[in-house]
Amino acid sequence: MSNPIIDQKQIEKIAELSSLELTGEETQLFARQFADILNYFKMIDEAPQMPPHDHSVDAAEHWREDEVVESPVTAESFSPHLESGHFKVPKIIE
Repeated sequence: MSNPIIDQKQIEKIAELSSLELTGEETQLFARQFADILNYFKMIDEAPQMPPHDHSVDAAEHWREDEVVESPVTAESFSPHLESGHFKVPKIIE
């Protein structure tokens, strides 16, 4: 890689922070992939800016009023693990 965007020391730091153990080949692959990602960001930064969209339309024309309706789903039908109004689940931490 000529004129790398990210150097070996930065790769090692990222790997350390991510708790990754990279081989030499994986480090090179990571560097190429990371450089590609950074180049995509650079392309996005250099893209022409779009003019802001006019949102001056009255929002009330596009929204309906909220209507409270009772759900057909009850807690009892939702889960067989309901006990005294609470969900009882298996213990996972000793």
